[in-house]
Amino acid sequence: MSSLIKLFEFEGKALLAGCGLPIPAGALSTEMPDALDGALVVKAQVLAGGRGKAGGIRFARDRGEALAMAGEIQGSLLGENVVEAVYIEERLDIAREFYLAALVDRDLGMPVLLASAEGGVEIESVAPEKILRQPVDPLIGLQPFMVERLARGLGLSGEPAKEFSAIAGRLYEALVSQDAELVEINPLALTVDGRFVAADAKVALDEDAAFRHPGRRAKPAGTAFELEARDLDVIGVETGEKGGIVAVMNGAGLTMATLDEVLALGGRMSGVIELHGAMMNGPERICDIIEIALRRLEPVTILVNIHFQFRSLVTIAEGVALAMKRFPELTADRLVLRLRGEEEEEARAILAGSGVTIFRDFGPACAGAVERAAANRG
Repeated sequence: MSSLIKLFEFEGKALLAGCGLPIPAGALSTEMPDALDGALVVKAQVLAGGRGKAGGIRFARDRGEALAMAGEIQGSLLGENVVEAVYIEERLDIAREFYLAALVDRDLGMPVLLASAEGGVEIESVAPEKILRQPVDPLIGLQPFMVERLARGLGLSGEPAKEFSAIAGRLYEALVSQDAELVEINPLALTVDGRFVAADAKVALDEDAAFRHPGRRAKPAGTAFELEARDLDVIGVETGEKGGIVAVMNGAGLTMATLDEVLALGGRMSGVIELHGAMMNGPERICDIIEIALRRLEPVTILVNIHFQFRSLVTIAEGVALAMKRFPELTADRLVLRLRGEEEEEARAILAGSGVTIFRDFGPACAGAVERAAANRG
């Protein structure tokens, strides 16, 4: 389960520029050079869409007005996000807006280029038949005819078609060279004077490849729960509102199966935790994982669903026992365990007398968690 590093627009544009893609002249409001003046765009830097509708994108007549607007936006709340940075850039005189993206398609198992003549809007709102798709076999690489096909599909010809093809090629190279999952330009602006410019940038990088990129910002996006889970070397995903079921599992397959089963039984999930490398850190780490689930997601029930073939279940049992001792609010009626595998009897013996319900089979454990959650809500 790979994690992503999502870049702010100004970071994404810096990455694009480093890969030879054209971007508007711009800078953070705190670093704005004297030469940046005239008609400008002031943009709140948040990792969320819909900035324009929320008042996070404004247009200024000159440098002074732009800096005043930036001061108003800085530190404000845009949706649920605090604006910690404001980016100011030249305002483009745009003739047409296109959409262009390179991404890793996990279903196809290869990179794909996407293009549309309807840029400047959320790509999800564009009719599928208006989106051009060009898969790229990594063993062959991006070929000239592929980008030429996209250009023709967008109705481009002559010099604009050549420039678009060059930009599409550089975008694909950026995806590969930067170990990215997504590099999106929306809109890719065609200016009145015939230039293509990346008017916006959305970039998501594969964090597992960060070791190949010295200096790369290593802080991934996520909720407070998800980031704390990462600090504990586990994968936590917040799946819904607080006050539901939180499930702790080993392995991505069991995690997804548990989520699907609980939801199919009518349960409400607040989050899932995949233990990843936590077992190497002993019972204390298991206790810490349960603590962040309690504190951040306030579950009515915690389902610990573990099937070990090679590791000892004793570590899990000791971690649960330690959490029950350390956190008085973690009563037996808030826990449902499924323990199956190595040293199963020893693990059960550790929790004997705790009052915790322990199952051995998958289905009954999930059903038990849903029933317990319903009872705990009253």
